[in-house]
Amino acid sequence: MKVLVLDGDDRVSRGLERTLRVLGHDVLRPTSAAQARATLEAEPAVDIILAAQHLDAGETGTGFLRWAAAQVPQARRVLISGTHCPPDFIEQPGLQWFLPKPFGRRELEALLSTPQPTRS
Repeated sequence: MKVLVLDGDDRVSRGLERTLRVLGHDVLRPTSAAQARATLEAEPAVDIILAAQHLDAGETGTGFLRWAAAQVPQARRVLISGTHCPPDFIEQPGLQWFLPKPFGRRELEALLSTPQPTRS
């Protein structure tokens, strides 16, 4: 599975990258929302996007995931935050989730093993 990880905290994104690679996934780890957009435009075959709510330069994870939903609609989207789920973020079972920080390998494995909904 190919996973894009976007978190403004380099320690968090590196930790997620290591864990995902140990679990056997390919990982893209852009260092900014702008770089993540360019990455997805160049390589849209991503299965899951993990984005933190608090990003760089006033960007939010909800805004980035809204953009991603239009650009790579097949990708499952996960908003991660150490605070709360923003009121403008709408979970969609099988497609879009909120995952509170901190979370561990077990929660990450469960999330990645959730079946993707079939599209009609």
